[in-house]
Parts: sequence; structure tokens; C-alpha cells
Amino acid sequence: MKIELQVRIAYETAEMLELLKEYYQEHNEINFTKGEVLSKAILDTYDTWKETDWNKILNLPITLDKEYEISSGALRPKFQISKNIEPKIEELKKMIQKSVNTNYVTIGSAIKFVLRLAIYEFQNKNDISVETVIFEILDSFDQKDISAETKNVLKEFVNEIMIKLEVNDLL
Repeated sequence: MKIELQVRIAYETAEMLELLKEYYQEHNEINFTKGEVLSKAILDTYDTWKETDWNKILNLPITLDKEYEISSGALRPKFQISKNIEPKIEELKKMIQKSVNTNYVTIGSAIKFVLRLAIYEFQNKNDISVETVIFEILDSFDQKDISAETKNVLKEFVNEIMIKLEVNDLL
């Protein structure tokens, strides 16, 4: 069952909502409503909330790749969210309130915090792969003072490993 949540949000929050919507749609290859974007951001970050220093969230470096055209109606969005998301929003409000030492946190502010955290996490996610690790190690050996012959042997070794991994569908 879904509930409707209408809030007032800041222009920056509306831009972050659009950025996350694009990101989620691109990575999941389906369309998302604003309510689904909010729900996904909450669920994607929920496990880190207790360890998050909410005082620092608004200072996290995030990049808005472009300017979004935000209508005045987008500053009062109506989110269709499931009933299990509503208590998480209330929990988030209490965590932020306690962390930033304030008397009250609006739903709009809580949304801004969680969207910023979600954007920061996906923009700073390190995709570690076997290939990345192997080539980083090879680069570290290239920086060392070793003979050109040894460097060539290492490069051949890495090339052989990469071929074997690719042939066996391990990459």
C-alpha cells in the first residue's frame, strides 16, 4: 500500500532528485517516479545511517553534472511511497536532529540529507575489479628501480594472466 507525501523542498534538493533519477534510470534501465527515487535513496543508504556523521553531509563534495530546469511545482513534489518507507523517514529525521543538535528537522531537510548521501556514495564508489588490481600492481612495479628486462617479463606475465582470465570468463 502506498501513501502520498507532499513536502516543500529546496531548489538544490530538486536538482539532486533529478540527478538521482537519471542515475537510477541509467543503471537499472527502467523509469523511476520521484517517490521511487526517494525510496531507493533511503534503502540504498539505510545501512550506513548509524555510522554517518550527519553534521558533515551538507559539506560532502558532490557534482551536479548539468543544470536542471526545475519548475516551481517541482519544489512541492508529491511522493508516492510505500508504508515501510515512512517510518524510515521519521527515523532519519530523529537521527539528523540528534546529530546536528537542533529542535526540529523537516521532512524536506531529511530528504536533502539522504539524497546528498546517496549521490556522494554513487559518485565516490570505487569499482574494484581484478583487472584494476592487476594493473595497479604492475604500475607499482614500473615505478620501482628494476631492470627493463624484469619490467618486460612482468608485462608479459600480466598479459598472460589477463588472457587466461578472459578466456575462462573470469573478467
